[in-house]
Amino acid sequence: MSHPGDTTSHGNDSCENMEKCHSSELQAAMEWQIILWSGEVTPQERQAFTSWLNASPSHQQAWQQLQQIHDPFSHIPSDIAGRALRASGPDTRRRQLLLGFVVLVGIGGSGYGIQRTSHWQAATADYTTRRGETRSVTLSDGTAITLNTDSAVDVTFTDSQRTLHLRQGEVMIATAPDRATVARPFMVSTRSGQVRPIGTRFSVRQYDDAADSVLVQVLEGAIELTPRSSAGMRIDAGQQARFDQHQVTLPTPADMAKSAWTRGLLIAEQQRLDDFLAELGRYRVGVLRCDPAVASLVVSGVYPLRDTDQVLQALEQALPIRIHTLTRYWVTISAS
Repeated sequence: MSHPGDTTSHGNDSCENMEKCHSSELQAAMEWQIILWSGEVTPQERQAFTSWLNASPSHQQAWQQLQQIHDPFSHIPSDIAGRALRASGPDTRRRQLLLGFVVLVGIGGSGYGIQRTSHWQAATADYTTRRGETRSVTLSDGTAITLNTDSAVDVTFTDSQRTLHLRQGEVMIATAPDRATVARPFMVSTRSGQVRPIGTRFSVRQYDDAADSVLVQVLEGAIELTPRSSAGMRIDAGQQARFDQHQVTLPTPADMAKSAWTRGLLIAEQQRLDDFLAELGRYRVGVLRCDPAVASLVVSGVYPLRDTDQVLQALEQALPIRIHTLTRYWVTISAS
């Protein structure tokens, strides 16, 4: 199996000049970036990426430079990028077109500084899920976690601390008493701060908004929320709160409908159509757009997440809307 950079990983002797060599290494770095975004990374590919990265300081420089570029695929589902890159057969034109898009948008004209690199961090996390997938895992200490759609977590257990790093998405956690001789506290780390449970079952959702806000719901027990730059706040069972790096909102009654995903359901109670579609879009690959003319229509009901196309058909029957499907990955909802 060939991997990005195979033709340049033996050194720079084959390069005619430094500029050309740097260009080829940056291209290899971009290919690795897209593979890591794909959500289909094999253990062999992870090892190959590590080997490529460590093969030369110039590879590391190219990778670091790529991470200083604004994410040009923030509006493109990673599943599509990965599928395009992994097109079978000898035809590499699709790969070259994709890489050309990265060069033109990411390097040639964006001008953005360093941004979050959560895509490749999430792709290489300990536990991940794809769009529309959920996954349940029991950790070595007995703690049970369930990852929601398009989510990623890392687990770090030391002699003094148990830490779950939420890279992206959402996770439901049921903590267990520590089996170690000396009990270690359990902590959830997010981009905006920490969540410390006190014998509890709770969910944590990391939003990709400007504030990197986090929503925490407590089903059992209690938790303490601690933003990076302010004092913490205790949240008890039956409550929820949202926080960012600077503050925690006042607790409100938990919206139990928000945890229905653990049962494979999406529940709407007098919800605007555009808000409902934004939530539904988390569970399907591609773009799901809503015409402003129908955005304020009201949706109520319980919908199974196993088939989002079926959910859209049910909406079309219940509301004065039409579904326009350009491809499976580009759907627009408009007035009928």
